Amino acid sequence: MPDSAAHVAAIPESHRDLLERPLIMILATTLPDGTPQATPVWFHFEEGYIYLNTAVGRLKDRAIRANPYVALVVVDPENIYRYIQVRGPVVEINEEQGRAHIDYLAWRYTGAERYTSNPPDQRRVRFKIAPEKIHVMG
Repeated sequence: MPDSAAHVAAIPESHRDLLERPLIMILATTLPDGTPQATPVWFHFEEGYIYLNTAVGRLKDRAIRANPYVALVVVDPENIYRYIQVRGPVVEINEEQGRAHIDYLAWRYTGAERYTSNPPDQRRVRFKIAPEKIHVMG
């Protein structure tokens, strides 16, 4: 079970905007066989934590549950040499908030009231990441 008491590192003000804007984040996980896997994802940043979402049973979900430590990168689309990289543990896996969270992300990224790209009865999961190691450039 993820550790909900993990230390949360502060995001530098110089790059905080990259987490506050609706940009695409690259999520890197480690698969059970030890190989890396990276995926572009929607996210949101709130009170020092980063929140991601996926369907229950997808590769991201299985990888995170097997090894709940991830790396994330957001590149500034206006300056590709400016980015933030965050590594940290997944401190919460929440299926109860999964559907509401993907609807929130759909609104954040598209302005739609609901996420309609998959069946409405699809089980979703929200992951809460505690930034532990932060690297910024640019």
